[in-house]
Amino acid sequence: MKIVLVAGGTGGHIFPAMAVADEIRQNRGETQLVWITTNRANEKEIAQRFSIEMLSLNVDGIKRAISFQPIKAIFKLVKAIFFMKKYFKTQKPDAVIAFGGYVCAPVLFAAKANKIPFFIQEQNTVAGAVNKFFAKDAKKIFLGMPLIKDFNAAKNAVVVTGTPVRKVRNYDNFAFPSSVDKSKRTILICGGSQGAMSMNKALIKAVKYLSQNDFQIIWQTGSAGENEIKKEFENDKNIAIFATFTDLYPYYSIAEILIGRAGASTISEARLFALPSIFIPLPWSAENHQEHNAQYAQKSGWALCFAQNEETSDKIIDFLETCKKDVEIYKKMKNCATENAANAAKIIAKTVLNNN
Repeated sequence: MKIVLVAGGTGGHIFPAMAVADEIRQNRGETQLVWITTNRANEKEIAQRFSIEMLSLNVDGIKRAISFQPIKAIFKLVKAIFFMKKYFKTQKPDAVIAFGGYVCAPVLFAAKANKIPFFIQEQNTVAGAVNKFFAKDAKKIFLGMPLIKDFNAAKNAVVVTGTPVRKVRNYDNFAFPSSVDKSKRTILICGGSQGAMSMNKALIKAVKYLSQNDFQIIWQTGSAGENEIKKEFENDKNIAIFATFTDLYPYYSIAEILIGRAGASTISEARLFALPSIFIPLPWSAENHQEHNAQYAQKSGWALCFAQNEETSDKIIDFLETCKKDVEIYKKMKNCATENAANAAKIIAKTVLNNN
């Protein structure tokens, strides 16, 4: 078999694709996998790390602004559609699985034109524009969380599986950097694969409080915000600052609480590790989907959703002070944080393989 995976942009699209790719390899090792993505350097690096054949497309998202950019983006889109139609005609893949990002548009156009069955994995509570457009023709749609608005999809095509996540391994012997002490009580701050400068600034007061109360803070700042935060806390040995991580799993494994954005992969990974969380949704996320994601996690009982503003740090401090007085609050949150995505990659891989 030959299966095409298409994903691009953020880790929220890329890592679910990699989880499914890994599961397909384990189930049917002879299957040929091709990952179609954009020509961004980070995506090439990930493809090489997972040893997956990669095909990159030169496409851009279409910005809603008065400029020449939308015209250029549409031209690139049309060119990519014709390229993919020719590619599918010669390569004849058995299936396409789309995980999100504007790179999916030309691939799904071409798959539909060539009558190649395709599957969609939607991570968020609010479906992306490309996924909405192609939903009615998808053979199956795998949801990370229930949607706040239903897809226009075929009957019985939609199933909630959770967002695919990689398998958890034993991290007892993981070589943490020298600035990290895994014996300390730890709070992990993560702004997603690209960091979050505005969130970083909103958390400075809370981080000072945590450090003064003997918590170790492991902070993924993003490369753009790394120097500013390091300068703010250059003499604080309770704070370990990193631009990004190759793998967050070892850091999840030693954390007591996660503070971060509310991307679907972050939510699924936190729940996989039964990690009570404080989510601060990206205020300008498309259709406010991070707010809806965070609210879903909060209603599930294992997370809190705080808006990003001048009161963010105070709310975090108040919550931690409350947990000090009543340890049952934290215990209840941890009990609610049972994983909901450990089998998602397996379900998706099995469904795609059995439908061809």
